[in-house]
Amino acid sequence: MRTLALYIFRQLTVVTLLGVVSLTMLMLLGQLFKELHALLVESGAPPSIVVDFILQVIPFSLTFSVPWGFLTAVLLVYGRLAADNELTSMRMAGLSLWRLSMPAFVMAILLSALCYYINIEVAPRGKNAMSEIAIQAAMDNPRNLLKSGRGATKLDRVRLFINKREGDTIYGLHIYPDTADGDPTMPKFRAMHARSADIGKFDISTRLLYLTLHKATIEQDSGEDVTNLPLIETMPMRVHIPLRNRRKMKPNRFTNTEIAETLKHLERIRSLNPRTAERYAAAASAQPGFPCAKLLMEDTAREITFYKTQLDKKNELAFRTEGVQRASFACACLVFSLIGVPLAITARRRDTSTGFFLGIVVAAIYFVALVFCELSRKSSGITPYIVLWLPNVFCIAFALWQHHKALYRG
Repeated sequence: MRTLALYIFRQLTVVTLLGVVSLTMLMLLGQLFKELHALLVESGAPPSIVVDFILQVIPFSLTFSVPWGFLTAVLLVYGRLAADNELTSMRMAGLSLWRLSMPAFVMAILLSALCYYINIEVAPRGKNAMSEIAIQAAMDNPRNLLKSGRGATKLDRVRLFINKREGDTIYGLHIYPDTADGDPTMPKFRAMHARSADIGKFDISTRLLYLTLHKATIEQDSGEDVTNLPLIETMPMRVHIPLRNRRKMKPNRFTNTEIAETLKHLERIRSLNPRTAERYAAAASAQPGFPCAKLLMEDTAREITFYKTQLDKKNELAFRTEGVQRASFACACLVFSLIGVPLAITARRRDTSTGFFLGIVVAAIYFVALVFCELSRKSSGITPYIVLWLPNVFCIAFALWQHHKALYRG
């Protein structure tokens, strides 16, 4: 029995590796075709950045390619054993179908553990790095943010809209204050328009991009009226390009440990009020003996505002159920091992591709069901924690039924 188990296990290992590599390459090519234009053309990134992008896509792709590759291996290996009557000989020797399926179950458990580790540690870091690569490429060379017919909304305190750009010359530049910033020191103007503008140097130490505006007009906001100031032939302008020191609060970009720390931090600051922290900061500024108190309270106020803005009720539920979703998704290999064995045997005995095709369909339904079950994460209570496991429960029930039917086939 041990020799047969090792024989089947070795074949499953080889075919799984081939399947995972092939599917990972296909997914990698798809991501590259999708993102390559944005990375190299729109962001003006160097070709070397593609290597970094590939290294981050591969771990994320493994969350899908490992289960699919393993399902393909189970279908091919057990299907070939059935087609060559090897499986029949083994069963005539007194080995049950469950014992013959044991190598697939053992390998499924190992791959499920691997997938779980990838889901909670490797994939979130890769997902976050993928989203940051294009942004960082643009931040390193902010001239590439200024594109024809596009709004450069990543700039600090202002939004720039460009009609046309040729080289370092912009034709039709429109500048609007970022009203969402809420900074009381923002310039009080409604809009600035320039017939043309020259893009100057970028000081990387101060993160300032220098522009020279030609034939500029300013719409001054004076109460309910808008006043147009006289035409300015030439005027300099500096735009601050901030570094992104915070990532968006999306659960799929956080590891399980980071999610737990984020939720604990949210509980600590939930009862705090940013306005109270701002009042403490104002009071602290009046005490010259404690110069750091004002900075501390200002940082606290910004922290409270950021967390309460990013982690609203809907996003908080997504954070709380992310771990359950990852654990459920990691069980795909175990589910596919239960489904794949009886379907592979059925297919080869009939000398058709019915079982193989049905296995692919079942796997596709499984992944689609997981995606739809994620919608339940918007609901409160225990509902999401139950619904996220339903695809596994139904697929395992279907697999057990298929195994029961396969026991009585000659």
